[in-house]
Parts: sequence; C-alpha cells; structure tokens
Amino acid sequence: MGSWLDDSLLNNAYQHADIPVPAQATSHAMSELAEDSDWDTTLVVTDEWLKVASERRHSGWESVERRWIENQQAVQPVAPKPPSEPTKEACEAMARFPYPHMSIPTPQLEFDFRLRVILNSQSASVAVSDGFKKWSTFSDGSWAGRFGHGVVVNGGQESQDLVHGKTVATQVEATHKLQTEDEVPAYIECKTRGNMTGPPELMKTLQDPDASREVDPRLCPFRVFITMKTQDERYASKLNAGMWVGSCLWKGLEVVYDAYRIS
Repeated sequence: MGSWLDDSLLNNAYQHADIPVPAQATSHAMSELAEDSDWDTTLVVTDEWLKVASERRHSGWESVERRWIENQQAVQPVAPKPPSEPTKEACEAMARFPYPHMSIPTPQLEFDFRLRVILNSQSASVAVSDGFKKWSTFSDGSWAGRFGHGVVVNGGQESQDLVHGKTVATQVEATHKLQTEDEVPAYIECKTRGNMTGPPELMKTLQDPDASREVDPRLCPFRVFITMKTQDERYASKLNAGMWVGSCLWKGLEVVYDAYRIS
C-alpha cells in the first residue's frame, strides 16, 4: 500500500546510542527525503537525538505562506491599538486568583517519538446517546523514538463528530499495542485521546481514502494526550509515569503522531 509519508524514512533517519544505524541506511533515508515532492520536512540528526525543526511545512503550503507574507509587506503599517481595559469578569477573576505571588514551574516539551498507523478500510458505526461513534481497527503500523523502535501489532480507534455552537470537532480515542524490536520483545500499551478541528467538509474529506489525496491535513489541527504502560521492567521506568502530547496528521487511512514528552 502506498504511503503519503514514507515509513522507511522514519525507521532509518532515527539515530540513537542504543540503536545503531548503518551508514548506507542513513544515506538512503536522506536521498528519499530529497526526492519527496509532497513534503518539506527538516530532520536534524544530532549526537543527542533527532530534532524536528520548526520549518516543517508542506511544499504547497509554503508557497501560499510566502505569498501571504509578500501581501502583508505591501500593506501600509497600521498604528497599534491602545491596550484595552480589562473586563469586569477579568478583574473579578484576577481578584480571586489563588496565591498570585507563587511561581510554579512551567512544563517543557521534548520531542520523543513518532507513531504511524494504517486503519482498516472497513469500520463499524455504533449508536450512542449523542450521535454515532465509528470504530476502526489498525491493519499496520510502526514507531521509533528515544526509547526504542518497533511495530504496532494491533489496536484501534473510535471517533465521533461533535458540534458545540460554531466549533466542529472529531473526537478520537485510540489504543495501540506496541511491540519493540528487542530479541525478546516488550509490549507497550499506548493510549491517545484528543480532537481534530476544522471545517466540517474538509474534515470529512481528510477521512476519505480517495478524496483526501489532494488535501493538506495540516489545515485541520489534530492534538492528542498520550499515556503508555508496560509490565516489562526494561521500559516501565521510562514510560509508565510519563505523559505526552501529540501533534497528529490524519489523511485517508493513515494517521501519524509526533509525541512530545512533558517534563
């Protein structure tokens, strides 16, 4: 099955002290990156870990962004508006703010792993109190990151379209069973929960295997919260107490997650 994000690039580009990668495999991945006309992705490999640069953009979207910047530069600058007075509600909230002089550490995000799954073409719809949920199983998948690499052996996701006023979202909950590539493999339960938002017709198109080919999935933000659990002592200390947030792309039958550990 063809892929809109080449799986071999993901498996070969990762370099880590515990995961040696042959030089020819790395050069092969870089050549594929250069030949990929659909994606403009900057992957920076360092001694520490793979860094995902902030310049990761779809090549088509980059041209749109460039034209927008040029148009903005042509517009005469507008004098900044004076700061607005806080509303009554804002003032009341600030007056009730707990411990206003206390400083609490700000969470940090660190790129940790990438997960890719393929959905089965057949799905089931189940009636619930507020509509319908669609259940789909995974037919294939792979993952790689700081703590290892491997495949997705089974799992599935359920999705439900929600409407709250002018906000339209597809709520997604998924469970993935990950297998490591160790000689004696470990099994990891990975759960995700989040929402994809955007114009209803565009989100419907992105979930259609045929119609989604001409649509950029970045136009619909898709964010999830991720937790993982395993009984294997080799990975339990690294994963069981961790929390991640994910930035995702859903196009047709393929879903790709970039997971950032919260520290």
